[in-house]
Amino acid sequence: MKIRIAFLGAAHVHAQHYAALLSQREDTEVLGFTEDDPNVAQEFAQRTGLMQRTAAEIMALSPHGVIVCTVNTKRLGPVQLAAASGAHVLCEKPIATNEADAQAMRRACEAAGVQFVTAFPARFSSAALSLAEQLRAGQLGKVLAYSGVNHSVAPDHEQPWFGDPSQAGGGAGMDHIVHLADLLRFVGERPTEVYAQLRPVPQWVLPEHADIDAAGLITLRLASGASATIDCSWSRPQGYPRWGQLRLDVTASRGMLSLDVFADHLNVTQGTYQWAGYGEDLNAKMLDDFIQVCAGSGAGRATWQDGYAALRVVQAAYASNASGEAVRLDDAAE
Repeated sequence: MKIRIAFLGAAHVHAQHYAALLSQREDTEVLGFTEDDPNVAQEFAQRTGLMQRTAAEIMALSPHGVIVCTVNTKRLGPVQLAAASGAHVLCEKPIATNEADAQAMRRACEAAGVQFVTAFPARFSSAALSLAEQLRAGQLGKVLAYSGVNHSVAPDHEQPWFGDPSQAGGGAGMDHIVHLADLLRFVGERPTEVYAQLRPVPQWVLPEHADIDAAGLITLRLASGASATIDCSWSRPQGYPRWGQLRLDVTASRGMLSLDVFADHLNVTQGTYQWAGYGEDLNAKMLDDFIQVCAGSGAGRATWQDGYAALRVVQAAYASNASGEAVRLDDAAE
């Protein structure tokens, strides 16, 4: 039996890659996609060969799972629709931009008995798994500090909605904090306090997005006693050899380790200079995990709880930036 998958929304920059990966699998059938923006829909259909359908048409085909790739602020409706139809959900990050939507997603999936999986591909990195195992085993001794960097070219150059607060919910902070917040969670850390400074950098984004936060530095106090920083900036220039980077450096009492998730690359000059990755495809691994979820294996590697925990760090960062004060987190995400 083939696993039937559908896309609810195609606006996210990862959607096309997901579609290409799924089309190569013999155990899946992609039923089509929905999309409100006609320009996005036309490009997605042309690049993937998939058929645009209405949500009702998609659900009538009884998908086993759906991939939610709408703009950030519009993910609740598709999640509720999928859950009501008995389909498991793989939801892009951040799962929502506010507490109410996130909790409504949880309630919908729990009531329907379907699994909610958050799109955190870094959890599938062999290097991240090795780091988590070493830290949990205490091989480095007591961890003192983490320094995380998730930089990229400003994504509004490719998808303008990333710079529109009404659709994205925020800028670089909303886009990038979640990945490193989740990596810290993945290695066993839990934040108790968040302090953030987020700033616009008009030179990095499209002119109409000059006021969006494009640079940010977040400081976390962790329950373990360690501290962590997250640089979430859209600081990479147009023409950078690749989209950006995801790195986490660990300083501990017995040594230091550096995790560079996309370190494996070749230097390629062919008209332009690029870093062409040749390492493991983390999106392919994440999709494989979701296909297994749809086949009945149980929860995915990153659940609603993980997506929600990362969202709470983002919310605390924006609250801290607004107030100028550190924001304490309770244990509601545990």
